[in-house]
Amino acid sequence: MNKPSEHNQALLIELGCEELPARQIEAQLSLLAKGLRERLQEAGLLAAEAVVRQLGTPRRLAVIFEEVSAAQPDRLLERKGPAESVAFDADGRATRAAEGFARSVGVAVEDLERLENEQGRWLLARVHQQGQALAELLPDMLDATVRTMAGARSMRWSDRSDRFLRPVRWLVVLHGDEVVPVSAFGLAAGRHTMGHRIHAPGPRPVASVAAYPEVLLQAFVEVDSARRRDRIWTETMRLAEQAGLQVTVDEALLDEVAGLTEWPVPVLGRFDEAFLEVPSEALVSSMQQHQKCFPLRQANGRLAASFVAVANLESANVDAMRAGFERVIRPRLADARFFFEQDRRQPLADRLARLAEIKFQEKLGSVADKVQRLQDLGRACVDLFGADSDTVVRAARLCKCDLVTEMVGEFPELQGVMGRHYALADGESERVAEAVESHYLPRYSGDDLPDDPAGQTLALVDRLDTLVGGFAAGQKPKGGKDPFALRRAALGVVRLLEVAPAAVPVRELLKRVAQCLLASSDQALIADQELIDELDEFIAERLRSYALDQGMETNTVHAVAAVGGRSVADFLACARAVQSLAEDPRAAGLIASNKRIANLLRQAGAEGEQSLDRDALIEPAEQQLAAAMDTTEQALDGALAHADYPTALARLTELGEPIDRFFDAIMVMADDQRIRRNRLALLARLRAQFLRVADVARLGR
Repeated sequence: MNKPSEHNQALLIELGCEELPARQIEAQLSLLAKGLRERLQEAGLLAAEAVVRQLGTPRRLAVIFEEVSAAQPDRLLERKGPAESVAFDADGRATRAAEGFARSVGVAVEDLERLENEQGRWLLARVHQQGQALAELLPDMLDATVRTMAGARSMRWSDRSDRFLRPVRWLVVLHGDEVVPVSAFGLAAGRHTMGHRIHAPGPRPVASVAAYPEVLLQAFVEVDSARRRDRIWTETMRLAEQAGLQVTVDEALLDEVAGLTEWPVPVLGRFDEAFLEVPSEALVSSMQQHQKCFPLRQANGRLAASFVAVANLESANVDAMRAGFERVIRPRLADARFFFEQDRRQPLADRLARLAEIKFQEKLGSVADKVQRLQDLGRACVDLFGADSDTVVRAARLCKCDLVTEMVGEFPELQGVMGRHYALADGESERVAEAVESHYLPRYSGDDLPDDPAGQTLALVDRLDTLVGGFAAGQKPKGGKDPFALRRAALGVVRLLEVAPAAVPVRELLKRVAQCLLASSDQALIADQELIDELDEFIAERLRSYALDQGMETNTVHAVAAVGGRSVADFLACARAVQSLAEDPRAAGLIASNKRIANLLRQAGAEGEQSLDRDALIEPAEQQLAAAMDTTEQALDGALAHADYPTALARLTELGEPIDRFFDAIMVMADDQRIRRNRLALLARLRAQFLRVADVARLGR
């Protein structure tokens, strides 16, 4: 790689586009930067540690690479030719093979060198290859990169065959202060970018790469998305504080608004307080999802009749701009109020019949059929979280009814939330209403869990029903395809069972669901033992992955997974205890001994249960080990009865010293077959004690 020199300068590439989708700007920038970086490095034009800046607005994607070479370094290449025995005949004359090789490298036959190795002697040519200039290489690099950026939603425009997310209208490519002659999308690269559509329309010359951000800043374009984001948030908080209100950061909304603007100007607006009679979640959703505004709250957390909108320009008449935002947001809030009032005319429970019109899945019937299964499953699983059976069944009956309300039809993200509001308005108990909303949790990885027993029960059986039904209907995830989000459902099951007071193995729960499905399905979907096994392993995979995400080592997860039949909570509790053991330097000897025992038993074919003859334990070391094992076994019974894995491992750790004495004094593979078998039986019993907790031998791998 060339060292920095006067020929190594910053490289700017800007693709000027029609308005890009806000949520895709950062992803497109990453693809552009990654593709060009890899190609520049492969060509020897960019150092691996080089700084790359990604800059973007709704109208441009730009990347700046520091220290890009103007040309590749010259290289001396070695090209291996035919074997000497093939290159020359018996009289020493060059054959066609030698002459052809010489022509291909531009060297006379007599000037070819020899390469000698273990396979023999070969012709060798040392060829000087002159490095290509950046201007020669960059066009193909840019073309190859933008081709990889073209996705399913890419567009064609004019009469061109090029595809891109939006039509490209200008192209800037500068190396230092020089334009690199590149063409793309039918455009020749230049040094003119475009300023703000209103404040600074038209082309703006960029003298050098270093001047690019400042040129755009003078043209009312903040090209750095992070700075736009900070500007939006700082000014929004200032406006909120000025009004005596508060604003809660919504990272996704903040990113999206930054992607919608080039020169963001937050403006405080207000709306009629009568709208506050509508549930706040509906108003917030309307403001955030439809108007991209930041809702404001009072000090007590209640929604205020105020918001902050973000304009994409400065205005001399801020009041007029504020009035414009207020005029636009009013109809959306009015829609929310209308939907709420319309929905209140019919009790939630009366909507159950309409769920029969919504197909859940071809082989699994309607959403109404699913609701019936949830009632049956909820009644059968109340023991898991100590929930009230009547509450669970009633919540299960109502939990999907808000899907056919006007509000959820307009704001799908409010499913469950509006169900709770409508249930309370209908006179349902607080516990039923809470479960109707919380059973949707967790919606995604890292989301909160339900904290009410009825909601926890309903959330679990909802996901289990989807999993068993999905597998039985042949909808198993394949590669990246998972139309029923079964992987997410399985992770939800893991997280819910982690906090379940009752320790029930997943397999047992799957059997309950399978029986319910068999009894309720008109098509008698079969959830047989093979399917149960497959689903059990599917959820176990999510459990192992979840444990790794929680900071467990891979060896720890494998060691605990070697012991089957555990509940999720037991698995994770055991994994945490085993992880602590693995991290304790004092346990290294015990882990090594377990590995040695496992190897001995495997090599001797004595891994199964064997009969131990205590009278054949003739040496003190083996007698002492057997006695220590008896004591440990009793302590282990008590600890495992309460799933006290730290205590169980502490008791097993006490066997370390007698195990060491045993191996120091005893030859396991004795000549006497009876003694050998008995010692192997002793070790098999010892290993079985450890396997009640985990396969400790795996920690040493």
